[in-house]
Amino acid sequence: MCRSHKEKRSSYAPEKGVRYDGIYRIEKCWRKVGIQGFKVCRYLFVRCDNEPAPWTSDDHGDLPRPLPAIPELKKATDVFERKESPSWDFDEEDNRWRWKKPPPPSKKPVNAADLEERKRARKAIRQAHTTTVRERLLKEFSCLICRQVMNLPVTTPCAHNFCKSCFEAAFSGKTAIRERSKGGRTLRSQKNVLHCPSCPTDISDFLQNLQVCHVICRNVLLSEKKLLEK
Repeated sequence: MCRSHKEKRSSYAPEKGVRYDGIYRIEKCWRKVGIQGFKVCRYLFVRCDNEPAPWTSDDHGDLPRPLPAIPELKKATDVFERKESPSWDFDEEDNRWRWKKPPPPSKKPVNAADLEERKRARKAIRQAHTTTVRERLLKEFSCLICRQVMNLPVTTPCAHNFCKSCFEAAFSGKTAIRERSKGGRTLRSQKNVLHCPSCPTDISDFLQNLQVCHVICRNVLLSEKKLLEK
């Protein structure tokens, strides 16, 4: 299903443009008298996709669940409810949604133009998948300075993550110790307060021994591998 920003009544509509929302299945349809007195058709769509919905922060897709109660069905006519087992259903063994029945054979003759169109479609899907992978990685492992996936990540004592190069650039030309002198005499050096780029925490001591967080490096690589395998 694709959802448009013009769908003002829906709280799930995108802010702009058209967004692909996933695979949906029609469970019920019926007719009712609308506000202007005309009969309108209504449908109960249920999302059944292996990918998380774009409006949630979940890391998993949909799971089978009971159908919601619909009070307006009491006054509806021509009610249709799916009775037979669906072609697209949840596989308990694989723990995912998949085709349970083979799709009907196409009656349209295959020609070279169709094959080229399919190639273009597959390429577009791969590009979209790559974009999705990058968006998921950015969501979990983005640098708070450059807003890109972290390269050689460092984690401050206040638990903020940055690229090592971005972090060092933020403190370029600054030192943790300030040398002082007065009237030709050398005074005791004074410690400079160096704040974290994302909060007021003093991290001057942390800057003296900057270490790359290899745990996050490993998690970035593992997450990227898992997302590409899906």
